[in-house]
Amino acid sequence: MNAQFPFNAPDPQNVQVLEAYKVRAAATKAATEDFNGWLERIDALEGLTAEDLTRIHGQLIATGNLKFEISGRSVGLCYKLSDRGRKTLEKARATADSGNNDAGDESAQQAAA
Repeated sequence: MNAQFPFNAPDPQNVQVLEAYKVRAAATKAATEDFNGWLERIDALEGLTAEDLTRIHGQLIATGNLKFEISGRSVGLCYKLSDRGRKTLEKARATADSGNNDAGDESAQQAAA
């Protein structure tokens, strides 16, 4: 059974980690002929501690935004954005763009007054 959660703007730190995986996947895909989508764990991101990343990875896996698999002894866990993770990023961007447009509309209205 898949739990369905209504979309609320995700935590900005969760979006930051999803975006980091998306960027890393695009770069790896461009540099590797046989890229299968699986990536080594992101262990460091600006502004986030190791504990933050552990918590965020758990949240992203639990909500279905990030998939994981065990990939041998040398690599350990590998991660991949799920379809839900990509949709979460799209919705987060749309929400952010909407907020930016609203702020711009207010500025234009104030300037016109």
